[in-house]
Amino acid sequence: MSDTLLEVTALRTWIDTGEAPVRAVDAVDLTLARGETLALLGESGSGKSITALSLLRLLPENAQVIGGHVTLEGSDLLSLPERAMRSVRGPRVAMVFQEPMLSLNPVLRIGEQVEEVLRTHGKASDRSARRARVIELLQAVGLPDAQRRCEDYPFQLSGGMRQRVMIALALAGEPDLLVGDEPTTALDVTIQAQVLELLRSLQRSRGMAMLLITHDLGVVAQTAQRVAVMYAGEIVEVAPVAQFLRGPAHPYSRKLFDSLPERGDRTSPLAVIRGAVPPLVAQFAGCRFADRCDHAFARCTVEAPALRAFAGERSVRCHLPEATVAAAMVGPVPSAATASAVRAA
Repeated sequence: MSDTLLEVTALRTWIDTGEAPVRAVDAVDLTLARGETLALLGESGSGKSITALSLLRLLPENAQVIGGHVTLEGSDLLSLPERAMRSVRGPRVAMVFQEPMLSLNPVLRIGEQVEEVLRTHGKASDRSARRARVIELLQAVGLPDAQRRCEDYPFQLSGGMRQRVMIALALAGEPDLLVGDEPTTALDVTIQAQVLELLRSLQRSRGMAMLLITHDLGVVAQTAQRVAVMYAGEIVEVAPVAQFLRGPAHPYSRKLFDSLPERGDRTSPLAVIRGAVPPLVAQFAGCRFADRCDHAFARCTVEAPALRAFAGERSVRCHLPEATVAAAMVGPVPSAATASAVRAA
């Protein structure tokens, strides 16, 4: 892709537990174009957040990238010295974390925290210019009475306001790529919708790319152009959102759709995915979803499937032949509108 902004190739991140390492991210490949929103979808523990932290090299002390490449417009971020990475975080790639109360400094006023980003990255020449820019950023993210809120501490703001401040902090560096790690999970439904609309609006006006990490199919339907589904440290499906919502190809993706409750049906039991995610300390011989898959056969337990092209722009990690996957994926599939409605219900 000529307009590719970010390319992730064979990314592997392991976590040291003192015994066997946890293979939290295992040979992940992703691409992201300028102005595009890619949703990274999966249940808790699938490796989504560790993938995002690996891109920015913000991993905890017991985690380490052991292989792969993260290329931002020709520059491999994993090979840069730490001093050079500091000029990437903020001006090139910024992150909105899941829980703002744990990310904002509780003893600094909101205005001081945003101004610190501007000062660090040289985005305003003097203090008066920085102050004006702080107010402009807080207004841009929809924080009411921005000038007065500059003097507030994080505990004086609501959850939605704190998340808007986190977005302002991320935008202060004028990044090319914004990574959102479940930025609406801690918010009520109304505020979630406002924050998502804010992100879409800011993306359109600034031409940013976005990597949006979520386990929420409604957020995927409302926000993204493409979706990558992650399971047990691997990408198992990549597809344009419209195709994905019409019919997911991987058996795990289909199970996620089956587990959505139907708005008009309050009597049928909810579908569940039998079994549990396999422990990531294991050496996998076959497909990681085989023990939970309704379509698994002998080959699935002894040979790991590769991520291969399937139905045009879609890729899927599955041994089933294309026609068999398509035949297996029959039945009603929620549309984008249905997925959004389910999330809002």
